[in-house]
Amino acid sequence: MRMNCVWAAAVAALLFVVACGGGGEVEQGSGESSQSDVAEQGAPPAAAIAGEVDAALAAQGEALMSARGCMACHTVGGGRLVGPDLAGVTERRSADFILAMIVNPDSMLANDATARELLGQYFTPMSNQGVTVEDARALLEFFRQADAAAGQ
Repeated sequence: MRMNCVWAAAVAALLFVVACGGGGEVEQGSGESSQSDVAEQGAPPAAAIAGEVDAALAAQGEALMSARGCMACHTVGGGRLVGPDLAGVTERRSADFILAMIVNPDSMLANDATARELLGQYFTPMSNQGVTVEDARALLEFFRQADAAAGQ
């Protein structure tokens, strides 16, 4: 009986390695289709997002972080949870990427190499919460405000 368990574990491990293998190369997608989908839904171009932080929009974004349950997986400066710490996210990622990841996480995970790399680090896909482009824009403004306050 013990030998059967050992063989079963070995076969399971082998199947896991083969299934996860894929030749070691990650397909480099730009996520452009996902990001253009967000633009088509009315998101402002990234150039329009630069500049002064809109405090009222940032406050709306902060409220959405709690109301939408984002804090169950993310912190802003509190360290890693299920998902990445979002402190400094506006320095690490483009506004287009952030908006697309919030609005179309499924498409981003399918088409964007960076999104897939994050999945490889955190092992949990970001779930699609049905966030509107307007709400995603408010969340982005909150991240911009938090990063500016932290000097990032």
